[in-house]
Amino acid sequence: MMIRVLFKFAKLPSDAVVIDTTSNSGDYKDLSPFVLSAPPAKRFENLWQFSKVYKKHIMSIDGYPDASWYKWRDWGYSQDKAYRYPMGKGAIPEYSLWDDKRLSYIEARKKIYAPIYAENVFQTSAYEKLCQLYTECSDQATDLILLDYDAYDHLMLGMTLIDVINNPNKKMGHAFVLLMMLTDMLEVCLKR
Repeated sequence: MMIRVLFKFAKLPSDAVVIDTTSNSGDYKDLSPFVLSAPPAKRFENLWQFSKVYKKHIMSIDGYPDASWYKWRDWGYSQDKAYRYPMGKGAIPEYSLWDDKRLSYIEARKKIYAPIYAENVFQTSAYEKLCQLYTECSDQATDLILLDYDAYDHLMLGMTLIDVINNPNKKMGHAFVLLMMLTDMLEVCLKR
C-alpha cells in the first residue's frame, strides 16, 4: 500500500482510492484550510496568510510590523471567507510573524503551517474518517491518493517528506501535512 499526494487535476491511477482534500470535496471538505477553523482565526487559510508581513507594513526603525499590520491581521482572522492572496497574487512577504518572532518561509511552515493545521484538523470528523480509510487501504493493500492544489508527486521526484517541508522552491499544501500525520512523520519533519 502506498499513500501519495498529487495535484488536484493530475492523471490518476484507476486502482487507487482517491480523496479530494479541497474545499469542494463533500465529506472531506473540512480538511481544507479554506473551511477548517483555527482559533483565533475563523479559517486556517487566513491564520496562515495573515501571519505574513509585507514591506508596506514594516517599520524602518526595527523591521517589525506597524500598527496597520495588526489591524489588517485581526481583520483577516475575523473573516469567514478564506483569502489565499490577501495582498494580491504574486505578492512576496518579507517574513511571517508568530509569537513576536520573525520567521522565514521554511521556519513558518514548521512553526505555523504544519503544526497548527495538524492540531486543528486532528479534531475534525473528516480527519477521523480519513484515518479509518487509511487503515482500510493498508489492510487491503490499496493505494490512497490525496488531492490538493498545492501538491506534486514528491515520490516521483525522489523526495522525502523532509525534503518537501524544507524546499523553498515548491509549495507545500495541506495534503502533505495530512500525509505526514497519517504516516507518523509530522514530528520528524518539523524538527529537521
